[in-house]
Amino acid sequence: MKKILLFAMMLSGMCAFAGSKAPKSVLASVDKVVWAGVDYSQARFIGAGQFNNPAEIFPGMLETWNQLVLTERMRFLEKELHKPVVADIAGMTKINKSASDKQIVNAPGAGDTIHDSHITTEKIAKAVRSYKLENKSGIAVVFIVDRLVKVDKKGEGAVYVVAFDIGTREVLSSERIEGNAVGIGFRNYWFRVVKDAEKGLGRIK
Repeated sequence: MKKILLFAMMLSGMCAFAGSKAPKSVLASVDKVVWAGVDYSQARFIGAGQFNNPAEIFPGMLETWNQLVLTERMRFLEKELHKPVVADIAGMTKINKSASDKQIVNAPGAGDTIHDSHITTEKIAKAVRSYKLENKSGIAVVFIVDRLVKVDKKGEGAVYVVAFDIGTREVLSSERIEGNAVGIGFRNYWFRVVKDAEKGLGRIK
């Protein structure tokens, strides 16, 4: 009798599990995703002598990196997100103009490694509320750069991959992705960090 009862309970549990549905991705309800750009306004540029041409970086290189996403990476964004992606980065261009050489850390200390972060959930939420977008509804994705670090010979970077509701500005998903800096020339070397962050797109929940 006990064996029959135990079997019935197991069968009931299996049926309940089979009937349950996996939680839907936050992207399931939309037919496209809005690309809000790469936000460098909170980034730290860490490494003695690594960012010694601030006049070229702020805001020129930040704009260049954002344009590279549009010209070279949009199809990869769509591949990872499994959705068409439309760009809406005019507002981000203005935000990145607020970045300056004050964000450069030439004498790294405690808290300046790639595994540290000065960006909190509150700062992410505040940033999301500040974005000016032409699209007034739907879901947007933004890369919020935490830090670019080259203390020894290895260059690394960390980026928050953030999805948010455009209408309510609720943060729906946020994941910090660490990547490597690789390539010839300053532009390509640090842009690799942005490319590495793309692997976080497929994990948006």
